[in-house]
Amino acid sequence: MANSVTTSDNGIYEYKPNQSATIVMAALFGVSAVYHLIVMIKKKTWFYSSLVAGAIMMTVGYIARFISAKSPLELGPYIIQSLFIILPPSLYAATIYMIYGRIVNFVHSPDASMIPPNHVTKIFVCGDIISFFMQAGGGGMMAQPDMANLGQKIMLVGLFTQLLFFSFFLTISLVFWKRMQYSAKLYTTPEYGKHTWKSLIKLLFGAAVIIILRCVYRIVEFAQGNNGYLASHEVYMYIFDAVPMCIVQLMFHFVHAGDVFPSGFGKPMQQDNGSWINLNERL
Repeated sequence: MANSVTTSDNGIYEYKPNQSATIVMAALFGVSAVYHLIVMIKKKTWFYSSLVAGAIMMTVGYIARFISAKSPLELGPYIIQSLFIILPPSLYAATIYMIYGRIVNFVHSPDASMIPPNHVTKIFVCGDIISFFMQAGGGGMMAQPDMANLGQKIMLVGLFTQLLFFSFFLTISLVFWKRMQYSAKLYTTPEYGKHTWKSLIKLLFGAAVIIILRCVYRIVEFAQGNNGYLASHEVYMYIFDAVPMCIVQLMFHFVHAGDVFPSGFGKPMQQDNGSWINLNERL
């Protein structure tokens, strides 16, 4: 976010951080994180682990931001809040990729997906990991005055990588949805819970669009530099990052994969020919 780390009357910040806002966001992300953790354990939907980890990181990030706002000259809390707020969307994305792969297998329509479901998670999660570490590395470097410019460039490349992969994923999932409109499986796939796979994939669409828009905001923000209009006005961080990411977390409370897939989905299942498959290995 910075061309260099500078100090002002507000310490490292270009503005006086709003402490009340940090408390509200930490509380919202924290309550959501605990709820997601409990539901994941109860329903044994372990592929939600990255979403839960992201929710916990967001909570820690805003707690660290509160501490940083009280002591704006301290570099440690500033770095923690910066990284723990910037990185979680990559973890949300990983969960979205894994859910999509399971939906494709659930409706038995791998041919409708541009990329086979067993490759979707591998390809996109790998891209997500690359983006994650580039953003983490760039963010850490930006906190050091002599490496801030290089860190900013690495951060931008990481964000562009995330945007590229996620936009490609959204295209793939939309194509899958369009193809399924002409398939009888759109209506014949059994329902096992209170939500259908159609509701779940629509949730993924909405979450993907929100994360993409947030990524665009971050790219513009970092491109402008620390003295840019977006970076120097705290309100935009809450409008285009904090609130949207909180909405994404909350969306996953309303339509949960554990209420769509049958009990034990992902465990070894016997096919008609007597052979055994494991959807966890395929996904």
